[in-house]
Parts: sequence; C-alpha cells; structure tokens
Amino acid sequence: MLVSVSKKKAAAYVVVAIAWAWVIASVWRGPVQYQFDFKSYYYAVKLFDAGGSPYDITTLREFGGSPNLLGFYYPLSTLSLLRPLGDLDYVSAHRVWIALKAIALVMLLVIWKRCFLPASGWLLPVVTLLAFHAATPWDVKMGNVTVFEQVSLWAGFAFLMRARTTAFVVCVVLASLAKLLPIVFLLLLFLPALRSRASTVRALSGAAVFAGVTLLPFLAHPDLFDGYLRGLTNQHPPFKVNPSVMGIVDELGRHRATAFLAVGGMRLVPIAAYYALLLLVSWRLLTRVAASRNVRGIVLVAALFYALAAPRLIIYSCMIAIVPVLALLVPNAGKSKLGEYALLAALCVGGLAILPVPAGTIASDATPLLLLWGCWLALVTLERRGALAGV
Repeated sequence: MLVSVSKKKAAAYVVVAIAWAWVIASVWRGPVQYQFDFKSYYYAVKLFDAGGSPYDITTLREFGGSPNLLGFYYPLSTLSLLRPLGDLDYVSAHRVWIALKAIALVMLLVIWKRCFLPASGWLLPVVTLLAFHAATPWDVKMGNVTVFEQVSLWAGFAFLMRARTTAFVVCVVLASLAKLLPIVFLLLLFLPALRSRASTVRALSGAAVFAGVTLLPFLAHPDLFDGYLRGLTNQHPPFKVNPSVMGIVDELGRHRATAFLAVGGMRLVPIAAYYALLLLVSWRLLTRVAASRNVRGIVLVAALFYALAAPRLIIYSCMIAIVPVLALLVPNAGKSKLGEYALLAALCVGGLAILPVPAGTIASDATPLLLLWGCWLALVTLERRGALAGV
C-alpha cells in the first residue's frame, strides 16, 4: 500500500512538472502570442525614456506598433525597476522576464511549503497549477508582476510569524510598489497580537516610505500625474478576468436591464451592497481572528478576505487565496457538512453557463469569485460551529 501511494505521489509530481514545463516552454517560444502585460511594461519604459507619457494608451500603442497593447497603470518608480529590461531587444527581454518569473515561482512554492503548508505534499503544486481558473499559469502567460508581488508578500507573512516586523514591513512595501493595494496588510500590525509602540512606528514608517516612493517621482514629471490617476480610475477589465466588486459593477453596465446601476453615483449602490453583505457574513469571524494571538491564523484569514474585498482582482491575483484555502479548508473539510459549500461551488459553477443569456454569461464568468465566496462561507460556518482549527 505504501509503495502504491508513493507511486501515485511521484506520478502526480511528474504530471505537474510536465504541465509547468509546457506552460513555460510555450511562453518562451511565443514572444508575440504571450506576455501581453510585459509588452506594456517594456514599451512603457522605452516610451518614457524617449520623452513620452507611458500613461497615454494611444501613444503607447503607436510606439509599440500594436493596436492591442494594454495600458500601463503603475507608478513611475516601477519604470526604474524595469529599465534594465528596456535596454535589451524585445525577444531577449521577454525571455529574461520569463526566467525571472520561473525563479520567483519556485521561490513562492518554497515559501508556501516550508512556512505555511509543510504537510501539503503533492496537493500544493497541483492546486497551484489549477486553482481559480489556473491563476498562476495565467500570470506566467500574461507576464504580469503578480508572482513577484506574491513572493514579497508571503515572505513578509513568514517574517511576521517569526515576529520580525521590520522585515515584514519592508516586504509589504516592496509588494505594493506596483499595484498599491497590498499596503493595507500593514494594518495587521495594529491588531492586539502584533500591536506595540515599535510595531506602530514601523507600520507608519513603511506607509510613509511607500507614499514617498510612489509619489515623489511625479514631482519631476508633474504632467504625468493626471494620466496615472486616470489610468487607476478608468480601468474596466471584463468580469470574466476581473472577479471582484468592480468587475460586477462593470458587468452590470453591459446589460440593458441593470446598466443604470453602473452609471455615475449609482455605482455606489452595488458596491455598498457588496461590502455590506461581505461584512455582515464575516463580522464574527473577523472580530474573533483579530482578537486572537494566532498570527498564522490572522495571516491566512486576512489573505483570503483580501481576495474577496479587493475592488479589482484580476484572475492571476487570485493566487493569494491558494494557501488560505489549502491551510484552512482542507484540514477542516471533514468537520462540518457546510464545509461542502466550497466543494459544491467548485463542482457546480461551470454548469451555470446553461442559464439564459445574459444570466448564463454573468454566472459562468463569476466562477473564481463564487469559489472565493464558497471558501469564505465554509470558514465562516466552521467558525460558528466552533469547528475551525488552525485559527
């Protein structure tokens, strides 16, 4: 029996390794077909160095020679980090970026395995490959910065569990340089288990450094700041790749019956309703975890809640939920029938596409968000029954 189990695990590792090798090899060989986000980064650097605005999508597309080039939405400081790649020809830069992402992915899996999921075995690489519409492979194919963000963020969480708050602050600031929102994790230092005068000073210092790095470069280029702000507020990725509250609002605007809810001030109605529902469902779990002394549990619950609460969350960013789901749901799965929420969501959401249009389109596009909600409801239910271990 032991030999049989060992062979099954070995086979699982081989299959996952082959799948990952195929993903990386296909991207490596396809500088035109893949890495759409990286193309924007690359040409944004080139355009900025040529004296243009990386936030002007029309100019960026003309400069990059592609009408389909995605916009650049990150602070000017990120261009300094990307500039060494801008000095290379596109194909070379493309392949260096893939190699860096592959290294970062291995680092992320090592952090997850050693610090959060030591007993996960073959389940970790399999779930990382497939979970949430294959969020992690999608990041590799798109060439986004998410995997680097996640390495820094989870390294910070690992430091936090070891009471190394300075390292935690540094990691959170680094994780926030591009997409900004992860800086909210500094608020963890104000919870009872982590609060102290020194932690407060570190959190505020980290926030100040983050603000400085984000905003000060615009003092030298004030004409670019409006373009940056417009890029932040005018992003409207479709719901099928943006399973979040803003994705819901934008999707409502695409259908005649609900379009009024996505116009002007009316946008606040579905947004407020979403957050009110989230807080109503989550309040007891959040308050209990916030008052606990279990730093690991605080980190895991905070990461999963972040995935549900983020105003925008492109599919590849769903990888932040992988560890909480594996660490909290899998060990607790047999303790409550209501833990089947997550399983039912995973099994059924794909079939929602049979509903009449547009309901079927909205429902099938909502798969990652429904999975996140299913996992969260399972945790809430387990906590209310007093059966939630690990928190």
